[in-house]
Amino acid sequence: MKHPTRRAFAASFVALAALASVPALAQAAYPDRPITIVVPFPAGGPTDASARLFGKALADSLGQPVVIDNRAGAAGTVGSAFVARAAADGYTLLWGGTSTLAVAPGLYKNLKYDAQSFVPVGMALRGPMLVAASNGSGIASLADIQRRAREGAVTVGTAGTGSIGHLATQLYADTAGIKLTHVPYRGGSPAITDAIGGQVDLVFDTAAALYPFVQAGKLRAIAVGGTQAYAPLPDIPTIQAGTGSPYEAYSWFGLVAPKATPAPVLQVLRRTMAKVAQAPEIRQSLKEQGVEPGVPDVEAFGKVIATDAAKWARIIRQADVTAE
Repeated sequence: MKHPTRRAFAASFVALAALASVPALAQAAYPDRPITIVVPFPAGGPTDASARLFGKALADSLGQPVVIDNRAGAAGTVGSAFVARAAADGYTLLWGGTSTLAVAPGLYKNLKYDAQSFVPVGMALRGPMLVAASNGSGIASLADIQRRAREGAVTVGTAGTGSIGHLATQLYADTAGIKLTHVPYRGGSPAITDAIGGQVDLVFDTAAALYPFVQAGKLRAIAVGGTQAYAPLPDIPTIQAGTGSPYEAYSWFGLVAPKATPAPVLQVLRRTMAKVAQAPEIRQSLKEQGVEPGVPDVEAFGKVIATDAAKWARIIRQADVTAE
């Protein structure tokens, strides 16, 4: 009987070594390749800009490229559904926001995802909604709006049916016990333009979008939808203070992952996102954009998503809002 040759022993050793290396490769530390963040809106808008700001900082911290993939369509639901179906491995993430995670599930009947399709990684930023009046409307306060609404029609322009501005308007009307005439536009810019021109009495949009026109004297700020004063307009009251009833309406963005993403991967992402959100240069950039940092931890972000989804779904049902 022949004994194995030295060459055969060497070949066997190489084969065993190769097999032993497979688990090591399979368990490579996350991340070991580029990460894609899907932005479900076109490039150049506020959603895209915030994703790119945080994406660069995440790439620097993680040591891997972060690619921004703009997958626009159907008010952000196309890109969101894509991520919901993606492999839950931490390499395809969603830059979600109020409209896609909290409004869309209550607005669209045949949506291919819901808020539970994702797990939160971290909220990047938030900004309160703001109601502003045309200079020719004669409206200077919430009391004026409420008095005028009881006497006759008060028109409110927003970015469109089912937009956060529309739902914030309906929530305010419900809270104040009044009726407002909603005038939907195809985007926030034409609504603002018509408010400046006096075609509508009010416009409801994010404070960041309206502030430049308030600062320039083209619109009059009436009240903010946050739970505290808006820093660039510290003397403008909150709707909650003006109505004496609970009211909160924010627009926010943040990072979420497919729901089955492994816990160790989520731990890396959440730790890095929290670190990035605290960076002085990020906070300065948010301040310059007229928005504030997001809620401080992942548990709070998850609560915001769930609470806002329930709130806006209720308003959609009560006001019988249907998607255009």
